[in-house]
Amino acid sequence: MTAMAGSSWEDLRKQARTLENDIDVKLVAFSKLSVSSGSSGLSSESVPLINSDDMFDTLSMELQQLLNKLSAMNDRMADLAPTGQATLHTIKRHREILMVKSLIIIFITYD
Repeated sequence: MTAMAGSSWEDLRKQARTLENDIDVKLVAFSKLSVSSGSSGLSSESVPLINSDDMFDTLSMELQQLLNKLSAMNDRMADLAPTGQATLHTIKRHREILMVKSLIIIFITYD
C-alpha cells in the first residue's frame, strides 16, 4: 500500500470530490473563454486586455494538472480501499468521472 501518511479512505475520497469540483469550475471558465473568444464583430473597446490564447494555454495546463492529481488520488484510493462492493463501486465511479472529464477537455482543446 502506497499512500500519503495519515490519509484515510474518507480523507482521500473527500479530496477526490474537491478535485472533481475544481475541474468543473475550470471547465466552466474554459467554456466561457471559448465562447467569448469566438465572438465576432467586437469593437476595439470590448476586446479583452488579456490575450485569450494565453488564458486558453493557462487553463489547459491547470486542467491537466488537476486531472493528474485526480488520477493519482484515484490510485491512492484504490490502494487504501476497504473491501466491499460499495467501495469498489465508489472507486469505479471516481475513475469514470476522471475519464469523462478528460474526454471533455480533449474535445474542447481540439475543437
